Amino acid sequence: MVAGRRAALAAGVALIAGRTARAQDFPTRTITWVVPGGPGSVLDVAARLLATKLAPRLGQSVVVDNRLGAGGTAAAELVARSAPDGHTLFFGNFATFAIAPLLIPNIRYDAQRDFAPVHGIGASANIAVTGMDRPWRSIAEVIAYARENPGKMTFAASIGSGQHAAAALFVEKAGIELTHIPYNNFGQALNDLAAGRVDLYFDYPLSSLPYVRDGRLRALAVNAPDRLAIAPEVPTLAEAGLAGAELLGWSGVYVPVRTPPGPVVKLAEAIAAALQEPDVRALFDNTGTILWDQVDGLQLAQALEEEIPRMRHLIGRTIPKPG
Repeated sequence: MVAGRRAALAAGVALIAGRTARAQDFPTRTITWVVPGGPGSVLDVAARLLATKLAPRLGQSVVVDNRLGAGGTAAAELVARSAPDGHTLFFGNFATFAIAPLLIPNIRYDAQRDFAPVHGIGASANIAVTGMDRPWRSIAEVIAYARENPGKMTFAASIGSGQHAAAALFVEKAGIELTHIPYNNFGQALNDLAAGRVDLYFDYPLSSLPYVRDGRLRALAVNAPDRLAIAPEVPTLAEAGLAGAELLGWSGVYVPVRTPPGPVVKLAEAIAAALQEPDVRALFDNTGTILWDQVDGLQLAQALEEEIPRMRHLIGRTIPKPG
């Protein structure tokens, strides 16, 4: 028995030593950060700035790899199949992990089974915007028109995106019927909105506010609990009389599930420190994003645990599956 305990203790010490060595050696080459969004998207802008902050802390370059398609699931599948050594990161978000699997068939990953959470990044609200030629100037007027003309008003959104979920929650809480016009490109959606080809869009402030500032679009409301510092003139949905329609699109960094603890800890520490940089905080403030600098891996896992049943309820009631 004593010999057995000694052997187990020795094995445990060797395991800890191995993990420590791996943490000290990590990283040994360029780190690839896979982002399920195109250049200029909220995730892309944040990742590119953070990559410049992580590189000196980790001693290796951090390269952003934009992967589009299938609501972010193609990017997620790529990372899930990558080597679990900490050199491939995924910018996971609530849409890719909690919404897309409910709408896109034959997904070959499970967010909770195949990924290990590293650290939170942030949570973003959406602003409801419409074209300047549209008659409604408030969310109350949008709801009144939609109730009088069920199904005639249209909204833009990529299928299974955070914007899609925001619109679906708005529809459910308002008790109205809108017609969904699918888009794969947020820039095209904004341009079509400004041109009057679609009526409503719940979009992130980073991309929508420039259109509002130059007079091409009108901001109606924000789906956050409080007004945004970058758009204090825009009321919340609750202020407009629609409580319970708040929805923040959160995101965080993940690695393949079998990644050793050493690299995960080192990555988490580097990300937490990078999020404290003044220009990072300024970027988040200027894009209407709530910084998740205190959200560690365990809390990120809890956020997903809570989001999955919430989105399953919402999607099941309001968003039909394609086909």
